[in-house]
Amino acid sequence: MDINQLHYFILVAKHLNFTAAAKEAHIDQSALSKQIAELEAFLGLKLFIRNTRSVRLTAAGSDFLTDAIEILAKIEKALTKVRQISKGSIGNLRIGFTGAIELEKDKFPAFIKKFRSHNPNVDLSLVRLNLGPLLQSLTRGDLDIIFTFSPEIEDIPDIKWEKCPLYPLSMPMCVVVPIEHAIANYDKINLAELAQQPFVVLSLTESPSMHNHLHRLCISHGFHPNITSEAPLLENLLLLIETGIGVSILSRHTQAFAGPNLRFIEIENYDFTVDRVVAWKKANPNPLIPLFLDMLKKHNLPCYNS
Repeated sequence: MDINQLHYFILVAKHLNFTAAAKEAHIDQSALSKQIAELEAFLGLKLFIRNTRSVRLTAAGSDFLTDAIEILAKIEKALTKVRQISKGSIGNLRIGFTGAIELEKDKFPAFIKKFRSHNPNVDLSLVRLNLGPLLQSLTRGDLDIIFTFSPEIEDIPDIKWEKCPLYPLSMPMCVVVPIEHAIANYDKINLAELAQQPFVVLSLTESPSMHNHLHRLCISHGFHPNITSEAPLLENLLLLIETGIGVSILSRHTQAFAGPNLRFIEIENYDFTVDRVVAWKKANPNPLIPLFLDMLKKHNLPCYNS
C-alpha cells in the first residue's frame, strides 16, 4: 500500500465512478482500477461493489474511508511541517546577547519584533549573558546566534561572524578615567603617559581577548600595565574606575553603561576599532540561521549615530 493508492481510493469513493475518479487523478481508468485492485489485495478485503451500472462502497470500504482520509491528512500535515522546517519558516532559534545590545535606542528589540512578525511559527529564545558565558554557550552549541564584539570572536575556529547591520559604526578604544582624574579633560592621550597608573581590567575568564589586548597595547607603548584589580563584569569594572581604584582601556561602545562621572579619552596614533558583530557556528545546520541573517542584512530600521 502506498499514498497514491489511498488517494485513488478516496477519489473513487468520492465519485462512486471510476471514470470520473480517473479523470480527476489524471490517469487512465485501467491504471486506476489496477491500483484499487492492488490495494484490495494488500488489505485482503473488497472496498467496492461494482457492476456495469454502479459502484458503491462495501461496509469495510466505508469504514476504511474514514481512516484513509485521516491518514492522508496526517501525512500532508507532516510533509507541510517538514517543508516549513527545511525553508526555515518553523523551528527553534536560540539567540544570545550582552546587555549593551539593549541600550541603544531599542534597535535590537525592534528587529526581534519584526523578525517574529514575519516568522510567527518560529520559537525564539532570547538569552542575556555576560561576554565569557555568551561565547562559551555558542561554542557548546547551546545558542545558535550571538550578538557580541569583534575582539571576542575574531580568532576562534569554527565560528563565522559579520558586522551587525543594526550597529554599523565602528568604535575606537579609549582610556576610561573618573571625572576628577588629572587627564579627564584631555581630548586624546599618548598611552605612554599612563605607564605609572594603576589599571583595572575585566577578568581573563570574562574577556580573554580584551585582557590580552590591554597587555599587548601597553607593551607596544613601552610599559607593562600595573593591574591592581580584575572585575568579573563590566558593571563592576566601571565602578572600580569611578571609585578611583584604577583606569582602564575599553571600547567606546561601553560608554552606554557608564555614568556621568566617567570620561572616555581616545588614544593618540592608535586606529584599532571595535565592531558589534553577529556570530554563529559554521557547522550549525539550523535553517533559521541564514533566514535570520538575511533578514538582518535587509532590515530597514532607521540608523542612529550613537
